[in-house]
Amino acid sequence: MGGNQKQLTAETIDYAKSVNVYDLARALGISLERVGRSYFTSCFVHGEKTPSLSIDPEKNRFKCFGSCEDTGGKGGISFYMYYKWGKFDESFFLEAVEDVCYLMGHTVMYRDGTEMKSDRPVQQHTQIEERRDSPLAEPQLITAVYQSLVNKLTLNIDHYHHLLNERKLSPSVIALRQYRSYPERPYLIARDIGEEFTTLEGVPGFYESVKRDDSGTYWNLAGTPGILIPVRDEYGVIQGFQLRVESPKLSPVIKSVEEHHLQAEITDKQVLTVLYKKRLVYSGKVTGSETIPIRVAGQLVGTVTLKKRNKYIWLSSSGRRKGTKAVPTYHVSYPPAGIPDGSTIDCSTVFVTEGPLKGDISSEYIGKPVVSFPGLSQWYLGVEGAMKLNPNRVVIAVDGDALHTVKDKDTDDEREEAGEVIRSLIRSFASEGVSIDLAIWDAKMSSKGIDDLYTSGLKPNIFSVFEV
Repeated sequence: MGGNQKQLTAETIDYAKSVNVYDLARALGISLERVGRSYFTSCFVHGEKTPSLSIDPEKNRFKCFGSCEDTGGKGGISFYMYYKWGKFDESFFLEAVEDVCYLMGHTVMYRDGTEMKSDRPVQQHTQIEERRDSPLAEPQLITAVYQSLVNKLTLNIDHYHHLLNERKLSPSVIALRQYRSYPERPYLIARDIGEEFTTLEGVPGFYESVKRDDSGTYWNLAGTPGILIPVRDEYGVIQGFQLRVESPKLSPVIKSVEEHHLQAEITDKQVLTVLYKKRLVYSGKVTGSETIPIRVAGQLVGTVTLKKRNKYIWLSSSGRRKGTKAVPTYHVSYPPAGIPDGSTIDCSTVFVTEGPLKGDISSEYIGKPVVSFPGLSQWYLGVEGAMKLNPNRVVIAVDGDALHTVKDKDTDDEREEAGEVIRSLIRSFASEGVSIDLAIWDAKMSSKGIDDLYTSGLKPNIFSVFEV
């Protein structure tokens, strides 16, 4: 094989490009050890005792997490180049196509009508299961599972001190709100909860994992280390969880020079890989926000800026086996005396702000119900939640730096000032026939959020903007 200068047919090239890295590794007789969704083997470029080369069949990618600087890429052709020559080199492309086809038992065809048959058995292509989210379970099951989750978890000392010392919540209120820490071994918690119910399918956050030896499945819990914040409706019933992430993941933002096309991805192990014309041109560990220039043959082809994703995310298992996407909703925070269902609290005046934890903190200081919407783009949930309490007056208390806040902090795309969100809230509440006040404060002189304002010993200025 190799060295043939005859031109290959497009069908032959397309076939080789379609070969999954996992299938080719098996055809090469490489020993693979399954770890979660990936398979690991010893790197054939630098040599090692502990397997560090990862193969992800679903993404059709491979990457060495050992001492290699650039071993990694996508697709069987790229994988074979590293396997045979220890590097990606376009001059080996035609030979690699021929070899990949041969290993997979596929006939190589040339444009002059000749062909080269393989004496290898035809290798089956791995069928990557298309992940479709399971539909939401019945509300009664979701509520029962979430309450069981709260009952089985605890709040670790670091998270407790954060809520106590930095967020200024009292010990009794921390206990009443039932904040919990994401478990170190989520599969054990999911296993225990799974024994209580017939199924956990359809409950956001839970999904099915496959045992390493493929002998069966078990229930697991998606997420990452952080504080779980129960999101409750007007009756105090848990509808979901927001997770305050300890270490927000990084997201790559690409800016290409002229017509250069770049692709960038950050793995779960914080390794940034950048492809230029499907060729790996950068790979390295990243730790925080920075801008990395990408050069090819000494020429700048673009930059990749790393930005932290949102610190608050929904507990969701979307994209996982039998997983389910979380449905964002409003959160009702009653002052401590009214927990859990607010039946003893006067709801004639309701505050509206952004963020469940912010609402919990604010309601303790204000002494009135606070309804929170998840983010600026979902302001309408604040209207929906507030109107469930049948108020006569609402007080809009969006962050003090509202006019400078953008809708999507991770990109420089279309911007939506929070000032427009405030106007939308005013119009919506006015149409509902309730009086409207606006809470205003100078974020530069005091604090960003209304929760920070109150915990600093300050109060907002409240102005009437609409009277019924």
